[in-house]
Amino acid sequence: MIGEKVFDCREMFYHACTFAECADMALAKLQHDTAQLGFYDLPSAVNSAFACEVFLKSILKWYGINPPKSHSLQQLYNATPTNIQSFVKAVASNNYGGRWTNEWKEECLKLLSNAFEQCRYLYEHDFSKQRCVQIEIGFLVVFRNALREACSQLFFGKTWEQFVVWQPHKGEQND
Repeated sequence: MIGEKVFDCREMFYHACTFAECADMALAKLQHDTAQLGFYDLPSAVNSAFACEVFLKSILKWYGINPPKSHSLQQLYNATPTNIQSFVKAVASNNYGGRWTNEWKEECLKLLSNAFEQCRYLYEHDFSKQRCVQIEIGFLVVFRNALREACSQLFFGKTWEQFVVWQPHKGEQND
């Protein structure tokens, strides 16, 4: 990173957006009738989780908070200012049927906090100790999109929808 906060945060944002786009391409591939069932859900989860991590770390950097060296989405989310937490929770909940918790009253974010590592290394999972790995892809996607929305508004003063239309060229200083 160069060291200029605005530039660095925006570069992190662009980086996270590329992983979000890859996740969306994998999800789109899942809907194709020739895709093998379950073949693209792990790449989608890994890319979405990594995008979440980078979005969260860019927000922390924006606020001058040194992000923990962690892939834990819960830990990174908890480190963000409460106004960001409230915004992300409201947007994600609104786009997930008004829910932030599952039917057992467990926070969805807590359940997918380690999705990046769990899905990336699924072949190493010890199924004799834990019979399944459950990642709620739907919530992961709305959480990721809520973080992207927060970053877009924070770094560019535009909603994601406005940003997509406006998108400056890389390195261009539009404020």
